[in-house]
Amino acid sequence: MLFLIWELLLLLNSAAIGFAERVELFWDIGRLNISRDGYNTWDSICVNNAVPIPPVHVTQGDVLVLNVRNSLDVPTAVHAHGIYHNYTDYYDGAEMVTECGIPPGENFTYIIDTTTQAGDLWIHGHVHSQLTDGFRTPFIIHEKVKPTTYDKDEVLYFEDWNERTFEDMVAIDAKLKLANIPPLYRTMLINGVNANTSKSLHFEPRKRYRLRIMSLSTSSWIKFRMPGHTMHVISKDGVEAVPMEVDGLDLGPGQRVSII
Repeated sequence: MLFLIWELLLLLNSAAIGFAERVELFWDIGRLNISRDGYNTWDSICVNNAVPIPPVHVTQGDVLVLNVRNSLDVPTAVHAHGIYHNYTDYYDGAEMVTECGIPPGENFTYIIDTTTQAGDLWIHGHVHSQLTDGFRTPFIIHEKVKPTTYDKDEVLYFEDWNERTFEDMVAIDAKLKLANIPPLYRTMLINGVNANTSKSLHFEPRKRYRLRIMSLSTSSWIKFRMPGHTMHVISKDGVEAVPMEVDGLDLGPGQRVSII
């Protein structure tokens, strides 16, 4: 009897996905020699030979089909941070936990169902230091019915960045006998680029904006303030929150907060 119930649930889930919108992406993961901080040039992880990795936007109920080609010389895995993966943990992308990783030169397809959630998530590499070397980008699941509490929304994400790869930093710290101290990051990237090349956000008078503020950092904390303005928190880490008025935000690595 339990087996029949389980089979029925699988059939119902498959039927629901069959009627969902399919959003298909093709990612070729490699490295690109580039200066992201405006000073230091090294091989950042890229997607389709592009840096920064473009944010992923879907609508709740969509099925994200992410076709990944690993052009690195080491294994990789892709983790959608914040997705529940109920009964689909084999798509969770945690190397040596839910999968063995994608070997160099091989392909794997992740299927991510967004039926049960909406909000501010992110996608990142889940093998060793690949996140730190640039394998990270926002993943926004928009509500199926657009909220009426704001007119527009913008994504504002931050990444800590250094002058060399994570492995090089660790090697230097080991020589200096600083192995137990996390590497210090010298630069903060804003929406994937340094402050000298980042684009301004423009706000129209009498319009209400949702700012999706995201820390995609490795170990740095973000202090976010808007002088002369208070902010109304409406969600935290991709989950709707009781509205709260604040004058600033402190975000740890991986944390996301939406404000009005």
